Amino acid sequence: MSGFTVNGLVDFVKENNDNILTNAILGAETLSKVGISIQAGIKNSEKLVLFENTAPIQAGGDCAFNASGSSTFTNVTLTVTELKWNDTFCPEDLQKKFLGQAMPAGSNYESLPFEELIMGEVTKNIARNLDVTIWQGDTTNSGTAIQSLKRFDGLLKKIDAGSPVAATQQSSITSGNIIGIMDDIYVKIPEELNNNPERPMVAMMGWANFKFLVIAAKTLNYFNFDPAQAYATGEMVMPGTGLKVMALNALNNVTGTAAAMKNRIICTYPKNLYYGTDLQNEYEDARLWYSQDDQNIKGTIKWKSGVQIAYTNYVVEYTNS
Repeated sequence: MSGFTVNGLVDFVKENNDNILTNAILGAETLSKVGISIQAGIKNSEKLVLFENTAPIQAGGDCAFNASGSSTFTNVTLTVTELKWNDTFCPEDLQKKFLGQAMPAGSNYESLPFEELIMGEVTKNIARNLDVTIWQGDTTNSGTAIQSLKRFDGLLKKIDAGSPVAATQQSSITSGNIIGIMDDIYVKIPEELNNNPERPMVAMMGWANFKFLVIAAKTLNYFNFDPAQAYATGEMVMPGTGLKVMALNALNNVTGTAAAMKNRIICTYPKNLYYGTDLQNEYEDARLWYSQDDQNIKGTIKWKSGVQIAYTNYVVEYTNS
C-alpha cells in the first residue's frame, strides 16, 4: 500500500489520552510557568482552609501564665465548572485534496488522518483559551470573541471583588510612566510580605506593557539588566528592588472584554492564586471515535476548571483610570 499507513492512528488517542488532557488543561501558561496552587479532585466545589496566627511576645521573669495571641481558621470556596471540547471530522473532505495521499486505500475511513497533528493543535488552542479565561473569565461578558471567557469568573474579577491594595492609577501605561507604576506597586506591597521567602512576590502583566518596561529599563541604562534576555524569557527583576516581573499572554488585552480587564498588573505570591480541577475522574478524558451512523470521526475532551484567591488583601493591583 502506498502513502501513509493510518490504520493505527486511533491508538494514538487511546494510548496518549492522559497526555492530551494534561497538555490541554495543565499546559496553560499560568499553570505551567507561574506556579500557582493547583487543587485537584474537585467535583463541584471545595473549601480552601486558611489559617492565620499571631504570637505576641510577653514579659517573662514570673510564674504567671497568660494566654495571648490568636489562631484563626477561615475558608473560601473554590467552585469548578464542567467544560468540554467537541468536534466532528469528515475524512472524505480530504480525499479529493492532496492530503488524500495520506489516507488508506478504499472508501471507508474509520480513523482520522493526521491525528497527532490535529490533536496537538487542539490541545494548544484549548490551553491558550483556558489560560486567558483563568485570568479574564467573566460569566456576564456578552461581547467577547473568545466564547470560553464566559464559562467561569477568572482571577481578575475575583481580585476586584475582594480587598486588593490598589496602585495609583494612570490614564494609560507608557514607557514613560511604567517605572513609576512599578515603583508604586513595590512600595505598596504589604509589609508582612517584604523579603518573605515563603511568599515570594511576582508582578504579572501582559506582553504589551512588559515591552514598555523593557524599553524604559533599557533607556535608563539600568546596570545588571539584559533587555534581550528579558524579552526572550518574558521575565526580569526590577533593578534596585528585587521584585520579579513576568509577562503573561493571558493578561494581554483581548478584544471584546471590559476595560477593567485590560492593561492590568497583578502583584502577589503565586501560591495565593488557586486553580481547581478534577483530573482524577474518568469523566476527564480525551477520546476520538468512528461514528457509524454518520461516518464521521468525532472527538471530545471533558474537564472541570475554576479559580479562587486565598487572600485578596495580599494582592497589589494596577488598573488604568
